Amino acid sequence: MDELAKPGRRRLAPRSADDHIRPVARATLPQEIVDAIAGLIMKRIWKPGDMIPSEKELAARFQVGRSTVREAVKSLAVLGVLEARPGEGSFVREPTSELLSGAFRWGLLLSERNLDDLFDVRTTIEVTCAGRAAKRCTAQDAAALAENITLMRDHQSDDPAFTKIDSDFHIRIAEIGGNALFSSVVSTIQTIVRMWYPATYYVPETKAVTFSEHDAIVRALRRKDVPGSEEAMLAHLTAAAGRLRRVMGKADAA
Repeated sequence: MDELAKPGRRRLAPRSADDHIRPVARATLPQEIVDAIAGLIMKRIWKPGDMIPSEKELAARFQVGRSTVREAVKSLAVLGVLEARPGEGSFVREPTSELLSGAFRWGLLLSERNLDDLFDVRTTIEVTCAGRAAKRCTAQDAAALAENITLMRDHQSDDPAFTKIDSDFHIRIAEIGGNALFSSVVSTIQTIVRMWYPATYYVPETKAVTFSEHDAIVRALRRKDVPGSEEAMLAHLTAAAGRLRRVMGKADAA
């Protein structure tokens, strides 16, 4: 039996992965590191249960700062791709479902070409969820969503936390709508959103306008205004897609 496979022993990611790790082109974007680590997982070079190299080692291999690697690993942990175990390291997790695994694969391939597909799905599902939520939204629900916006403001400097809070906002609206399948689909959509939309956070005004757009949704939900809630959600998704498209266009040009 492989020594590393014995019960109680940690299985390290294979050293063969070294041949697949290269310095990234845009070291300022943790998304590049997310893509690279995810690629190793998708190719099954790193498998569920493997402990990935340390933050220090990955930083040296990618030729980026440790803070960049740390942010990327946190993002993948939020996505459920990695599991951080204090005192041990970060481990590759088993996909929780085929739907999540498929969304993850598709999300890695997101480009300007299929961004329109993502936008169509988001608007079809999330605008419907906003309308449903307006009919069922209680004062407590509205207060919780308002508190979510406050939390986002409090975590502006922590992009992984900001991303999760932002994602929770959309999932909570789906949950208020009362359809479990819609909630599941929105959760899967947010898996893709959490992979790419943080790239827009480097645009200075992104977070400020996000607060404003979320607030407009909450105000419509509090009024139980179905058309208003749907319009506010559509306006937010349209603006967010535009911001991402501009960032992706600049990256392609570079």
